[in-house]
Amino acid sequence: MIKLPPNVQIEETPLEIRYSGALRGLLTRIRGLYEAIYARYGEDGLELIREVSSHYGSDVARRALKGDDCWDIKKVGLYLIKVFNNMRSEGEVTEFTKNRVAILVPTCPYPFKDTKICTAHTSMERALVNTLNPELDYCIEKSIPAGDSYCLHVLIKKNN
Repeated sequence: MIKLPPNVQIEETPLEIRYSGALRGLLTRIRGLYEAIYARYGEDGLELIREVSSHYGSDVARRALKGDDCWDIKKVGLYLIKVFNNMRSEGEVTEFTKNRVAILVPTCPYPFKDTKICTAHTSMERALVNTLNPELDYCIEKSIPAGDSYCLHVLIKKNN
């Protein structure tokens, strides 16, 4: 926090409201940056977004693993939910089995308008999941930018 002089006061905004608004603004700004990168650089811009997002997802997963072997689908699913919750995502788990975890998100927190940008960005989640367990796939079966009424993020065991 910025320290104020003794005779100056500022009204305190409750933490929950402060961070919710700040995060929403940051996510909208990220979307704007992605759109600008794509508008200027086309497919090369999307590749840059994919590379940066994938690298970040793998780094997050390596820190989470802390030297452990790969996690089972339940633990990976719970961790992905934690990531979504950190982004203040709303939604619900619609499936949670030994072979599949599905997370329905009714509103994009960014909010993406272009499926290509959304797919490039979610390379983060794909890399996160694949680093936590290479036997799992991550996909988005439904997508708001594609015209669906919600997004459906899915973890699934490979070779099911």
